[in-house]
Formats: sequence, structure tokens, C-alpha cells
Amino acid sequence: MNVDYSSGYICLTCYRDVGKYAFLKSELQKLRDELMAKLTANLTAHCSQAAASIETAEQRHCVTKRRAPVAERPSVKVIVTHDGYEKSSSSSVLALSIFDDNSPPKFMSTPNSSFNGASDDEKCVSQSSCHQSDIPPLSDCDSSLSDVLDIAPDSGNQDVLLQEPRQEASQSESTTDDGDCVTESEWHGFKLVGDNIDKTVKPRDMRFNHQVQSLHYFHVYAVKDRINFSGLSNNSTFIDPKSIDCNLFYPSTDDDAALSFNMEILVARILTQNIHGLSHLKYAVMPHIQHKYTANMVQKSQVVPLGVLLKNENVIDDMVDIMDVLHKYVPKIRSTQTFDVCGQSGRLETVDVNIDHFHHILIGGDQLTTARIRGSQKVLSNSESGKERLEGLIPVIEDWHTKMTFMKVVWTRLYKTSSGLAGGTMYQLRNLINRRSVVSDVSKDMNSCEDFLELVTKAHIVAAAISLVGAEDVANLSENILSGKSSSTLHSVAKSICAKLVTITFQAGHTPSSQNPDHVLEYAKETLSLGLLYLEFKDAIREGDGERVLRCWKYFWLFFRATGHTNYCLEAFNTLMQYYYILPPRYAEEMLWGRFINARGKAGHNISADLHMEHLNRHIKDSVRHLGANKTPQAVKRAGKVVGVLSETLHYFDEITGIHISGDHTRHSEACDLSKIVCELVQSGVFSQKPGRKHKAFPKQLCNVEQGSNWFTITACTTTLLHV
Repeated sequence: MNVDYSSGYICLTCYRDVGKYAFLKSELQKLRDELMAKLTANLTAHCSQAAASIETAEQRHCVTKRRAPVAERPSVKVIVTHDGYEKSSSSSVLALSIFDDNSPPKFMSTPNSSFNGASDDEKCVSQSSCHQSDIPPLSDCDSSLSDVLDIAPDSGNQDVLLQEPRQEASQSESTTDDGDCVTESEWHGFKLVGDNIDKTVKPRDMRFNHQVQSLHYFHVYAVKDRINFSGLSNNSTFIDPKSIDCNLFYPSTDDDAALSFNMEILVARILTQNIHGLSHLKYAVMPHIQHKYTANMVQKSQVVPLGVLLKNENVIDDMVDIMDVLHKYVPKIRSTQTFDVCGQSGRLETVDVNIDHFHHILIGGDQLTTARIRGSQKVLSNSESGKERLEGLIPVIEDWHTKMTFMKVVWTRLYKTSSGLAGGTMYQLRNLINRRSVVSDVSKDMNSCEDFLELVTKAHIVAAAISLVGAEDVANLSENILSGKSSSTLHSVAKSICAKLVTITFQAGHTPSSQNPDHVLEYAKETLSLGLLYLEFKDAIREGDGERVLRCWKYFWLFFRATGHTNYCLEAFNTLMQYYYILPPRYAEEMLWGRFINARGKAGHNISADLHMEHLNRHIKDSVRHLGANKTPQAVKRAGKVVGVLSETLHYFDEITGIHISGDHTRHSEACDLSKIVCELVQSGVFSQKPGRKHKAFPKQLCNVEQGSNWFTITACTTTLLHV
């Protein structure tokens, strides 16, 4: 489906295979009219219910001096527009839009509010009486529309101060220092995620004054927290650098044991999925590694795109403007404190100072985005008010770009184009199966490199099992494992692989045990260890397990430091510092468990928040690409506004046209490639002990994590971060 943004209504155009679906022009027009009629009727019905609910609420609680009597209110009509909420007294029309630049979604507003400068009759009004929650949803089958649309009247231009959420979920009233009444209630909170969106517009006829345009903008969305942490404290405490326990940032023995246990499960899965003779033992392998919030992570995430800002995050002034726009979503409460100061006459004078207290909101992104956010806050650190200093926004790094950086670590250590003749090396295996899409720069083709790394890891696991069991090939391996007709043999093989061949544990001061080591075996161990660590990180994201992700970060930052990825090393250490020391308990838990998006509401279908942003960017670029010569900044901005409900509209269109799209990607079988790599590894004997062997491209023994004394001093890194 494609949306024509140049018109004032949604124009549904089908670009699917005409030969497959055989849509005629008249049939498409009929379906489009039917869809628009249903959408308009649905909006009209629910807006009538909303108006009745508002009138009832006004009669009971919300009658103020500024509002006209209910009997004098004009009738309500519905117009679907793209320009925002417009209320015209002359035509008595309430215009609704798919996106509102001024009103945030429901879950982005705290349940407590007070009005600054309101009259006495307008104070102490419980928000439960006239808040958005009294308005019924616009559609029973489309929660995203009801979250985005806000038809509460008289929101006006008042300065709304949002009350900081309380630690306990209660429905009581309290009074601020200003005397305004606010209402306490449970509030899950939300998180902002931002990233740059780049688009290159090439003109058909290039002229001196008509050149290629490179558009660099900023895209933001909000996601509601699926776990309620309102019972935790959000009060900050002073950090004494001398009290920091550096051992928390090292992988501990408990971390090594937990990592080894999870790797055993992953190895058992791979053996049962890729060896036909063991496929019936899948029942004996844990399909999902459970954690304490598994039930919450199965739920579908509530995501609301906030549009595209026509600003470039690489320009510091534009980044300050971006942060200023995003700061309006930060909940706050204003209090007044009295201070005695020395006046001009030399006497003490009493001065009332308004102080803003913020409920901090996490804003996630990649390493560049988080660095730009901190840079903009540092530029304004000497401003007078908290709003001007951009307080209330906490930058946190996300996982998908981190996963890409870790793949660069693997490529730096194991992938060299000069090793094409060395059997068992990654580049030689790449040439063996003719994977020409795998390149030296991982960022150029992330999907191909990721698929290749997973394939090589699976092949090393199967080859390691053949070597440990003493089998000759895959068929003989399944016979040996099944000789006992029990699943315990499968798990014992998986445990042996992790215990004997995985060298990912951290031991400070470790030195090689052999003076004449087998570098070929060490290379195979390194490939298996890094591949399993990558699979552990990926599986932790799929399950939405924040504790497993944090454990992987402890290992990642050591690798980042050793391979020269200094920025991500500092971000990794900063993430650990935020969780253990810097952030209050509530924000720390929100950072740990709010970094995942489940777009389908199924177990094992979580993705990183920044990967979901990449998906939204792709939708916007696809929409803009079909605009032809109308690729303008305003077109990109309109595409960002409609992307939130476009997928729901397309899904509804597919339903009324009888088209079923599962959404699952079809993957070609990799059995042939896996078999070739396993045979190559077995013939090369990479897992057999032969002292003195080495690859010409890797003449020296690779630096494993267990050689901790050769890496760096953690105290020096801690001191560097505290001074940043």
C-alpha cells in the first residue's frame, strides 16, 4: 500500500502484483470507497460517544467560568485531515487528525496535573473527572488511533504542569507548595527513542541550481513501559567515587556460570535443529529461557511515532532544538521555595523561587545519538532553569547498534582476506560456500554478515560435537548420541562443548598453559566462543531479558576496549554505571527492561528499540520514494506523522480485500552450506590437539578474554568516565 500525501485525504493505491491479484481499476475504487466509508462512520460514531461523555463529565465536575453551557454547544462533525486539531466556531466543526503535534498520546501524560495561573474555581479539579480516560476509544480494533487522537476540549494554551508520579499506586489527593490540588495514581511511564533519518534526493535533470539533496532529519517515537515500576524510588543519591566497587563491572564467577548454562541450552538447540537424527529430542531442550518478567515481555508494545523533526542531529544548534521539542514530554511539577537573600539596601529580603521537579524520561538511541544528547545538555548546563538546561531527559544506549559493533569486533579478530587458503578460517569458509555478500565492513551488509556468523557458529558446534564424541561424520554422531536413548546424552555433549572449548570466562592474570600452543585450535575456540556470546546476546533480546543483556555488556566492553572501539567501550561502562550507581532504582529498572519492543505480541519476538526505529525509518523512506518529484521536507514530515497508523490501515485494507500476509520472512534452507562447512572443519581437524600449528594470517595466539592482565586497568577507565 502507498499513501498519496499531496491530497487532503488518504488515497489507497495498490502496488501489489497485478497478475497475482488481478485487481481492476473499478474494483479498487470500490474497495477504497468502502474503506473510507467505514473509517469515517467509525470515527463519527465514537466521536459522538466522546462528545456525550464530555458533556456528562462537564455537568458533574468540570463546569468552569470559561466554558459555555452544554446546551449552547454546537453539534460535532468529523473531518479526517493531516493538519492537526482545528476547532472552528463558525462552521462548528471539530477536525481530527491522524497525528497531533500539540497533544501527546494518553500514556505520555501523567495522571496528575494542575493548571498554572488558573482561577480559584478551576483549581483542585480531580483529573479523573475530565481527563482523556473518560473518552471511549475511537475504535475497538485500533488502539493506536485512540491513543494518538485526543478530543478533550479546552486544552487551550494553558501551561500544564505534569505531576511527578508517586512510588505507590493510590487514588488520593495532595497539595503542592503552590496550593494546587493534584491527584495521585499509578503510572507506568514511557520511553523516547530517537535516531537520524537520512534521504538522498537525486534530480532527474541536474542543473547548477538543482543539485542532489542530502536530507538529514531526526525521527522519534514513544513506547509505553510494559512493567510497572511505580513502587520503586526515583530519588537520586550522591555517589562517592571511592565507594565504587570495580568488581561489579568485571564478569564474576556467577556471571560465567549463568553464561555457560545458557550456552549449553543454545548448543543443545542447534544440535537438535541441524542434525536430522536428533530432531525428535527437541522436547528435551528449553524453547525459551524464562526470566522474572517473561509474562510482561510477551505483551505487545504500545508504540506511538512522534513524527520527523526537520533538524540534523550532527549540528549542535539543531540538536538543542530537537531536545527542546522533546522536553515538552517530560512530566514536571512546580514548587515554590522561600529564600532569604541580601538586598540592595544590605538587609535580608524574602524571595520566592519557583523550582521545577522533573520525572525523568529515558531517551534511547545509538552511540552517536546519546553522545549528541549529552553534548547538547552540556552546552546548556549553565542556563538558569531546569527546562533550559534540558533536565529530565536521560540518554541511554540501545542494543542493535551495539550488536553491530560486536560483529565488527569478531571481524577484526577473525576475518582477514589474506587467509583464503587457511582451512577453517572465516574468509576461507566464506569462499567455500560462495557468500559474496559477506564483506569486510559489517555495516555495509549487516544481515548477510549476521547470517554468515550464525552459520559458522552452528557449523563449529556440530564439528565440535563430532570431535568430542569421536564420530566420523554427522550420521555417526547422531547414532552415538542416541545410543543411550536418553536426552541426558545430548545435554552432556552440550555441556562438554561449553566446558572444554568455550574460553569466554574472565580470569585476571591468566597465562597460556603451553609453551608451544596450537594456534589453529585456539582460532577455532575463539570462533566458537565469540559466536556463542553473540547468539546469547541475540536470544536475550528476543526474550526481553534485561539481566542477560546486562551480563553480555560486561563481556562486550572488554572486547570493545581491546579492539579499539573506545566510544562503545565508554558507553558500555556508562550503562553499567547507570544501572549500579548513577540512576535511582526506578530509572535503572526502566533502562534495563524497557529496551525491547514486541510488535507482534508473541513469545520470543522482542527486538531492540533502535531496530524498531530502523523499521519505521524504512516505512517512511518507502512512502517518500513513491512520491516521485514531490520529495520535499514537508512530505517527509507528513510521512512521519502518518506512519503510526499506516500499518493498521494497510492491515485493515488487506482484511477487506481477503489478502492474508503472515509477516514472517521466508528463509531458504542452509543445510547444504552447513554440511559443506562441517565437512571442511572435520577434514581440517580444527578441534584436534596438534601443537605448533598456526594460520599464516594469524601467526600469534589470539588474545582471549581470560588473559585479563594484557587488556587494561579498569580503575583508569573508571577515572576517565567520572571526569567525562
